[in-house]
Amino acid sequence: MAAPGVGTVGELEVLEFLEIFVGGGQGLLVDARLPAAYAAATLPGAVNLPAQTLRADNPYRDDLLTALGVRNGDHAGAFDLVFFGTGADDQDAPNALRRLLETGYPATKLKYYRGGLDSWRALGLTVAGKS
Repeated sequence: MAAPGVGTVGELEVLEFLEIFVGGGQGLLVDARLPAAYAAATLPGAVNLPAQTLRADNPYRDDLLTALGVRNGDHAGAFDLVFFGTGADDQDAPNALRRLLETGYPATKLKYYRGGLDSWRALGLTVAGKS
């Protein structure tokens, strides 16, 4: 289940997001899985931001938020983000989304691709990585 207030998207919306937001420098497609899984296979255009790195006890979390467009706690310039994991049962993306919401990240700037890599592959769509 996605975090409260965060909308879900399907494959067509992910493709549109890549074209408009990622292509325009206003958003990121985020793979919330661990780096080894990301390196093996991911959606084209995705960046890796493991859910664990967004934990409150990570001393570098503020640096990550800055990279996402948050300036001194101000989320006005925050990127639009679409998160995904392995598939519908994977909790990495929902955990990452919850942790971002806890920082004050606006739910309106967050989306969840629930199908994840499994659904993407099942549809025969291209993946990036070693697989």
